[in-house]
Amino acid sequence: MKTETAPPPSCVAIPVYVNLGNLTPGMAGSISATAHLYVNSTGYFNVKLHDDGLDDVFSNLTVVLDIGGRSVTLNLKRDEATVNLAPGNYTVTVTIYYVVNDNPHGPPYVVNKPLITVTPIKESEGPPSNQTETESE
Repeated sequence: MKTETAPPPSCVAIPVYVNLGNLTPGMAGSISATAHLYVNSTGYFNVKLHDDGLDDVFSNLTVVLDIGGRSVTLNLKRDEATVNLAPGNYTVTVTIYYVVNDNPHGPPYVVNKPLITVTPIKESEGPPSNQTETESE
């Protein structure tokens, strides 16, 4: 008797592009956008905020993702989280809250670089116990 196993988890994201415009020192604001995520099988996924150099520009940068009713909050101090997702198509609401440093320095603009990525975690790695999602209903 042959046993079928589920394929390893993978996902395909339809990204969202966000333009904060020209930022000025001390400026604060928020912006929201919607992305889509397709997950082929149940598994753990790493959600990562690519914050390299952003702490030179922002005194506060918080990204809140709503993935199928699960709320994931990332910021300059906590730039990774783990979520367990079942197969399906997810609408992902991305909200970015920011405050620009009084004396920002860094790249003048960033084009075609991901701010957030979602990647499957290999079964052997397992989910980090200190970085699991927060769920809100």
